[in-house]
Amino acid sequence: MSLTKSPTDPASFSFSDLDADALAQEMAELDAGPAERFYKKNGEKAVDLMAMGIGLKTSDFREVGNTDEEPYASMKFRKKVVPTQKHLTDEIKRRCIVDKPNEKHPSPRNWDKKKCMAWLQANPVGNGSDRAFIIAEERKLYDLVLKAQNEKDEKEKERASPWNYTEPYIRLIECMLDESIRDKFTNMNDIGGRDELDARNSVERPENVYEACARLFNDDGKVVLSRVLPELHSTFSECLDCSFHKMPGKVTPEDVKRRWGDCRAKLIKMISRWELSGNGFGQRHQGDDDFGHMDDDVMECGDNRANFMDSQTKEHILYLWHVADQEEILKNVLHVIAESSCADSETCPSVSTTDAVTASSRKRRADERQLAFFRAKMGLAMTCMSRAALVKELRETQDKEMEYTIKLLDTTEGSKIHEIYLGRIATLSEQIEIIQDTIHQMAKEAMEEEDSADKPSRKKKKKKGTIVEQQEEVEEGD
Repeated sequence: MSLTKSPTDPASFSFSDLDADALAQEMAELDAGPAERFYKKNGEKAVDLMAMGIGLKTSDFREVGNTDEEPYASMKFRKKVVPTQKHLTDEIKRRCIVDKPNEKHPSPRNWDKKKCMAWLQANPVGNGSDRAFIIAEERKLYDLVLKAQNEKDEKEKERASPWNYTEPYIRLIECMLDESIRDKFTNMNDIGGRDELDARNSVERPENVYEACARLFNDDGKVVLSRVLPELHSTFSECLDCSFHKMPGKVTPEDVKRRWGDCRAKLIKMISRWELSGNGFGQRHQGDDDFGHMDDDVMECGDNRANFMDSQTKEHILYLWHVADQEEILKNVLHVIAESSCADSETCPSVSTTDAVTASSRKRRADERQLAFFRAKMGLAMTCMSRAALVKELRETQDKEMEYTIKLLDTTEGSKIHEIYLGRIATLSEQIEIIQDTIHQMAKEAMEEEDSADKPSRKKKKKKGTIVEQQEEVEEGD
């Protein structure tokens, strides 16, 4: 309760229930100057404070109320601090009443803004307490606006920092495929239950894979080093340090989702070009289990995946391909929907999960048989080509042997030239025996490969014959 006076006894006061805060507020209002009372009465608006500060300077000679300088000049809502024509004329009238009560007051009603500013600059606030109050309050506003502007500039700098080098992408890939969030990654496309769907906007929901990846990426203590893969690309001939202090800045879950989707889209295009070129034996398509997988047979000829990079594909796409394939999660990275699960204007997915799985298994087994048949045929063709080359070499060697034998007849026995021809004939005879043995061995292997290549067709014929026989038995029984 504030200080009260008895109506019967003017000298009687009650201090028993004195409210210290209310009393302090009343005393502060009594000590406040005209400018402070005007400022608080009007709701402590920043635009009134800036108008009252025109003409004043701080201890470091900064002009108070100058909205054309930073940080006020870059404010998003400058209207809240820039005085209008009405604010300026009202401030002129207020100063005249407070500071020049006995002088003739000007009539600024028809003045333009430039003239109002000139008058306020020439006639600053004269009350000492008001000057101190205005400068102190404007300093608080200045620091607040400057802090907000610095935070905005820092965020824009981090967002605009270009990822024009490999290390940020390597750190992103390693964080996304990190073992600590592997379950979130492999299940990122699973459909959640009713409880999970209802809790999507809850503050207590678990973090998704993009939030987890952003947390790992922004962790200063997480050390990420690239893998040494000189055969993949020359960029990875040495280990790259992908520590956080070398990154352009922090990332948000939205940044992770956008950049990861871009990497995935470019990887699918690159793998499609690689498969169409015949690499991987069989030209697999999207949706196949082994789409983009590097077989051991392909690796024997060298890693040529870098040859399928285009102008928009960078080295980190190769790195993502290799790491995902090595850790056997390439299918999760690509996340290509199988044809049996897609719907279009002509087909729709099967309702039965068992039917879809069975059809996928049959297709995979058929592709494996076709792949084995293709490899066997290719091996047989290569063997035939090699055998043909050896037969040609055999004939040429036999012709040379016959040529030296004829020349030997014209020489004298015991002469030097006679001995040279004999040695040459002996060497050619040994070469002929070696070539003949090689041809016989290749012919034997070719017969074995031909038998193995014909097995799928023989099985198919046998199965077909069995079905025909069963059908005939059924007809005879009828």
